[in-house]
Amino acid sequence: MTLVDAAGVLVGLLLVLLLVMAWRLRAARAGEIRTRARLASLLENDEAGLAVWDAGGRLVACNGRFREFYPAVTLKPGLEFEDLVRYTATRAVVVIPEAEIGAWIDERLAGRGEAVAETLRTPDGRWIEIRTRPTVQGETLLVYADVTAIRSAATEGVASEPAASSQGTVGMLQDAMALGREAVSFHQAVRELARLLAAWGGWDAGTAYLAPADGSGALVSTGVWHVGDERIVPQETRAGLDACCDDTDDHVLRRAVTSAESTWVANVAVDPRLSDARRAALGQIRSLHAIPVACRGTVVAVFELFAGTPTVPEPLRERLVAAAVGELGHVFERERTALSSGAEHDAVGRSD
Repeated sequence: MTLVDAAGVLVGLLLVLLLVMAWRLRAARAGEIRTRARLASLLENDEAGLAVWDAGGRLVACNGRFREFYPAVTLKPGLEFEDLVRYTATRAVVVIPEAEIGAWIDERLAGRGEAVAETLRTPDGRWIEIRTRPTVQGETLLVYADVTAIRSAATEGVASEPAASSQGTVGMLQDAMALGREAVSFHQAVRELARLLAAWGGWDAGTAYLAPADGSGALVSTGVWHVGDERIVPQETRAGLDACCDDTDDHVLRRAVTSAESTWVANVAVDPRLSDARRAALGQIRSLHAIPVACRGTVVAVFELFAGTPTVPEPLRERLVAAAVGELGHVFERERTALSSGAEHDAVGRSD
């Protein structure tokens, strides 16, 4: 091989090496972009306190809501997970009996890479649900959610209802919270929540409508129903209600979207807030309850319950239903984040 040939081979090898290095750099940058986007979408959520910890147990980032739980602490990237756990227990961020502090700390540190959830009281009387969730990237998500309203509603229910009914109320709220914490499909969560509320409150059917992101106020049927009595809510009734859910003359559903307020109609035959089209579509239904579903302060859906008999509105039951339906907002956000991350991943893949 001549000197010229050897030089040519060497140049070729260098070019190949440069191409490999460029490809790896591009892949690393794409991975970094995906990671930043995923973190950004998580931390935009202001309904719960969120903190992300790397595989080594150091703080990567947290949102403003999470910082509110630690007003006396500067939460900087690099903070040790163990330090925060010890501070939480020993400085009464949550109330833990003194004799149990050591065991609680050990359990939290041992369970950092596991899915764990617990609800604890704060010194000022609030109730905080603390969830730890591992990610496929080896990170740990720490989620703090104030569930005082739900706990208070459950307590009121226990105080004012017979024992068997109050136990059902607590169970219903616990199941609703579990849906909000674990469900990955909004449509499936709607069906399951409708089943829960029908069994608890005596409703005969339930469904939900989606509110478009353009803010037009028009609603689109999810097509998801739970029906307990086909005689009261047959297929033709469901189809009719799905078809006219965006009726601009109906002030029940419109109010839920525009004012984020629920409406309980005791007698559909005489209530002037219902449009003629919706009244005709209701068939054998005599009462309904429309409840907005909010995500990041915006109504994203309306959940509706139906009964075959006139039912008088009860403030306590309205609050309980609103608390349960509010859990759907967490499912909606989780599904939207997952879809957004998937779309971004596909876009990056195509660009590669």
